[in-house]
Amino acid sequence: MDRLKREEKEDMARVTRAASHLSLDEVKKRMRTDPRAMSRQRWLIIYNALVEPRAASEIARHCGVSKATVHAVISRYNRLGVAAIETKGQGGQRRQYLTLEEEQDFLAPFFAQAERGEIATVGLIWGAFEQRVGHTVDDSTIYRLLHRHEWRKLMPRPRHPKADEQVREQFKKNFPAQVEAAVATREAGDERPVLIMAQDEGCFGRISRAKRCWAPPGVRPHALTQVVREYLYAYAAVAPALGQMVSLILPEASTVMMNRFLEEVSRVFSTHFVVMQVDGAGWHRANDLVIPENIRLIPQPAYSPELNPVEHIWDELREKYFHNRCFASLECVTEALCQGLTALAENSERLRSLTNFPHLSVRC
Repeated sequence: MDRLKREEKEDMARVTRAASHLSLDEVKKRMRTDPRAMSRQRWLIIYNALVEPRAASEIARHCGVSKATVHAVISRYNRLGVAAIETKGQGGQRRQYLTLEEEQDFLAPFFAQAERGEIATVGLIWGAFEQRVGHTVDDSTIYRLLHRHEWRKLMPRPRHPKADEQVREQFKKNFPAQVEAAVATREAGDERPVLIMAQDEGCFGRISRAKRCWAPPGVRPHALTQVVREYLYAYAAVAPALGQMVSLILPEASTVMMNRFLEEVSRVFSTHFVVMQVDGAGWHRANDLVIPENIRLIPQPAYSPELNPVEHIWDELREKYFHNRCFASLECVTEALCQGLTALAENSERLRSLTNFPHLSVRC
C-alpha cells in the first residue's frame, strides 16, 4: 500500500509534456476530423499534454485511457512527430490468404450464380476457398470474407420452374396496350373513369407452422403447431392508385364464388370502369363466369405470381396475423382474416406501398 502511494506521488511530481511538432490549432483540427477513431484518441492525448501539461495519470483520467497508453503515445510523438500518430497500426488484414483483388476474383463465379437465382451457401464457398488456398481454414474466415465484400444472407424469392422471364417482361411492357384494348370494349357513351385493379385469392386454414421471431437473450420461444386440414379463401381486389381494396371471405375457390366477388367489386366501384389483372385460375376463365358490365379481366402470364401485387397482401396477413398462431376453429381463422383485411383497408398508404407495382400505373 505504501509503495502504491509512493508511486502515485512520484507520478504527480512528473509533468508529461508533448513536443510542439504542430500548433495547438492544428492538433485540435486533427483531433476532430481524423477518420480513424484510434488516431482521434491519440490526438486528444496530445492536445491535453499541450494545453495543460500535467501528470500522466491526470491526462489518462480525462482521456479515458490508461496511464501506460499516455506514456506510450507522448513518448512516440515526441520522438517521431506526426508519423507516430497517423502511421497505421499492426491490426487489420495483415495475414490474409488472398488480396482483396484475388478475393473479388474468387467470389465472381458465386456472384454470377446469385444473379441467375442459384443458391450459394457458406459450405459451398468454404470448400471452394480451401481448394483455392490449398489447406483448411476456419469457417470464421469465410464469414469475414463475405462481410468484407458486403454480402448478406437473404431469403430467395420463390419462382416456378416453368416461369418465363421474357414472357413476364413482355406482359409488363404490353400492359398499357391491353388496358387500352379492354377499355375500347365498353359501351358507347360510358365516360366513367378507368380504374386499374389486381385480384387474387388466398387460402387460409388451421395448419400452422413455427416461424422465426424475435426473442431476448436466453429465451427460446415455444409455438403451438397443428395439422388440421380445414380451409377458407380470402378474395381481394386492390386499386393501388386509390389505395383501396375490396375483399370477401368465402368457403371455396370456384366460379360461383368468383361471380359473387365480381358482383361485389362492381357494386363498390360502380362509378368506375374497372380493368382487372387476374391469374390463370380455372374459375377466372370458366364458361359460367359472369363478368359485370363495368369490369374487364386481363390474364397475367402462367407461373408468374410475382406480377400480382395482391400476393403482397397475403404475405402481410400471414406474417402479421397468422405466424406462430394455432386456431381452434375456422371461425377463429375468419376473425383473424377480418382483423387483418380491415386494418389494411383502413390504411391506404400502407396498402399503396404494398401494391403499387409500376406496370399498373397506366394513365387512361
